[in-house]
Amino acid sequence: MSQENVEIVRRSNAAFNRGDRDGTVADYHPDVEWRALQPAPDASESVRGTAEVLAIWDQWEAAFDEFSAEIEEYVDTGEFVVVVVQWRGKGGGSGLAVDNRTADLYEFEDEKIVRVTVGYSDKDAALKAVGLEE
Repeated sequence: MSQENVEIVRRSNAAFNRGDRDGTVADYHPDVEWRALQPAPDASESVRGTAEVLAIWDQWEAAFDEFSAEIEEYVDTGEFVVVVVQWRGKGGGSGLAVDNRTADLYEFEDEKIVRVTVGYSDKDAALKAVGLEE
């Protein structure tokens, strides 16, 4: 089932990049936990539920004219999927470019994403967080 988890993350990310809000959270558990290790100054570090995840997206859309997440690598660990992702954006009013590479962690239960943690410094840090190391 773990390869299926990779496909779920791939599908969710593709929906995010094309602006499909419903598709992005389609495989999220309704009570999903979203944690940001590097939150914006005015953002919560952790939220719960798909409505709150979409509220974060609202903040991103308000701040950026362009925003995308290009996944460079998927690491399938069974219960978890670690992704190395290049976040890119262009500030709405400022035009300021954002280009940030992180590792993000998706946790699964019963084929649903139950927890997302974004902002690990690299793949090794994300793997270490779940007791694994490459």
